[in-house]
Amino acid sequence: MSANVIHPFFTVVIPTYNRGGLVMNTLLSVFNQTFENFELLLVDDGSTDDTEFVVSNIVDSRFKYFKKKNQERGAARNFGVLQAKGKYITFCDSDDLLYPDYLKNAYETISNSNSEIPWMHLAYEIKRSHLSSIKMSINPSDYIVTLAKGNPLSCMGVFVLRTVILNNLFNEDRNLSGSEDWELWVRLASQYPIVIDKRISACLIMHDGRSVLTGDELKLQLRKFLSIGYAFDEKNVQQVFSDHKKMMEAYFDTYISLHLVLDKQNIKAFKYLAKAFLNYPLCVFERRFLAIIKHWFINVLNLN
Repeated sequence: MSANVIHPFFTVVIPTYNRGGLVMNTLLSVFNQTFENFELLLVDDGSTDDTEFVVSNIVDSRFKYFKKKNQERGAARNFGVLQAKGKYITFCDSDDLLYPDYLKNAYETISNSNSEIPWMHLAYEIKRSHLSSIKMSINPSDYIVTLAKGNPLSCMGVFVLRTVILNNLFNEDRNLSGSEDWELWVRLASQYPIVIDKRISACLIMHDGRSVLTGDELKLQLRKFLSIGYAFDEKNVQQVFSDHKKMMEAYFDTYISLHLVLDKQNIKAFKYLAKAFLNYPLCVFERRFLAIIKHWFINVLNLN
């Protein structure tokens, strides 16, 4: 058993739902951290599989398991935030992997700062079993524009001062699921500059069970409406992102278009792509725009 951590510097919050076959690898990646002053909160969002049994034999005073009714990831993360004792709170999903120096790197960045850091981000990589990894990070000098285009931050790698996130919780609207983290980062970005550490410190592994692909046009439209709508309810967001709202709408339309074209709904996909271009023509230079065109042609050729 580890030494009891009374005043942890970090709290790692992991929401989970029916990931009994994967969650232990994620938990072990946290326990293997070289920086040991942390607590780990696993928030089970109403799993119906063997998750509770899988974690029942963990003996570590830094670990706490909570099971609650299913309310989606935003609510699960908020539950963890409200239980947290750490000065900084970080998040990962129950199929992510933290590299051993994840917390150490964050601690060094925070300690080396001349002032208190409200929030920061560590770079991570995305891996597929058959492809090379993709590094995910952002440039702190243009983080507003970057977030207007989408969410390269994910949840993994984000560290938020507990006093800051207690006043800026995740939106718990279930219809927002999949974009609830982006909506929160937009709100935080409108209030605080972000500090970036470009050392790759964690890994998001793509697998079949992780796919968030949906061809449901109405659900995608609703996510766009709610994500931007909730964010712009805040005065700070209105002030900071007002010049980028059309860009945000355009990039969300390309997101919808990509989902639809991957679902082989070519006509609908083209409609959203055209809408995005009319709103913000410069989106044609982004990788996502080109990917949509590529898949559109593949779909057409497969029909012939």
